[in-house]
Amino acid sequence: MKKKYIIYVSIPKKNIIEVFEFNLLKKVKKIQEISTNKEIQPIKVSIKKKKLYAGIRNNAKIITYDINNQGLLKKNSQIKTYGNPNHIYIDKNEKYLFNSSYGNNSISCHLLDKNGIPKKIYKLKNKILGCHASIIDKSNKFLFFTALKLNKIFIYNIENIKKLFKINVNKIYHKKNYGPRHLSIHPNNKYLYILNELNSTITVWNIKNIIYQNKNKYIQKINITPIFFKKKWAADIHISPCGLFLYASERATHTISLFQINPNTGKIKFLKIYKTEKQPRSFTIDKTGKYIIVVGQKSNSASIYSINKKNGFLNKKLSFITMQEPLWVETLLLKS
Repeated sequence: MKKKYIIYVSIPKKNIIEVFEFNLLKKVKKIQEISTNKEIQPIKVSIKKKKLYAGIRNNAKIITYDINNQGLLKKNSQIKTYGNPNHIYIDKNEKYLFNSSYGNNSISCHLLDKNGIPKKIYKLKNKILGCHASIIDKSNKFLFFTALKLNKIFIYNIENIKKLFKINVNKIYHKKNYGPRHLSIHPNNKYLYILNELNSTITVWNIKNIIYQNKNKYIQKINITPIFFKKKWAADIHISPCGLFLYASERATHTISLFQINPNTGKIKFLKIYKTEKQPRSFTIDKTGKYIIVVGQKSNSASIYSINKKNGFLNKKLSFITMQEPLWVETLLLKS
């Protein structure tokens, strides 16, 4: 059975999504450029429905693309949303699409039909100052989203979608000048990891404690870069599918840091730091946990690293050129 990875990169400067093919011969080739007409920002791939969702700024909409057996995109539909999208998240059952809008201080929810097509806005929550990203826990019950300017993370129960954003399960707070940005949840569903943009730290939270015991205290805070780096500008965070390793990118230092996770306590231990693409705004780990793909917003290129499954170490395989200022990256494994 042949395997190939399809890599999708959003290019806001050109209003284009670039599509690349990466095969087991370790070669990359561009197979498509598709125009979005307006400024493309976040992208999100649905593996189950073979869809790519693209968030469009300026006139605030979500474009849905079908993905064919070669990984190529074809526009299916578009729908207006509320607020210029800067992060898209889909629940585990692929019934809901959430749009976080930093500029409009809001998070909105679209219902997805059986074919994965977003319908009109179903629920909306305003006054979330600097709403940067959202994530749903592995039980598909609790929605977490960040308010960077408020230094808060909000938690809502999505089991009863009719009451979404009406009953707040809890809020967790940071001190000033943390700026919670992106989130990741451990595969065992016990721990929440928050990447803080303004001080380049990760805070680790026990999910059971913050939901059921109303505790507002993290179990760990750790710098993602060595202390001698003065400028702080954290960007993205992901956990390997095996649950043993955590990676975080830092734009000011052009680095990705590797941490080892203790699944029993949730705490993380710094292992290594890697110099990577200039201003690594976004990166992704493929679903098999074999590769990390990093895009450099100021290097106009991307790098592919293999992941050592024993220790999490990264081994750079290759770099390839993208258009100007790549912003978001997603990947899809195809088998034929």
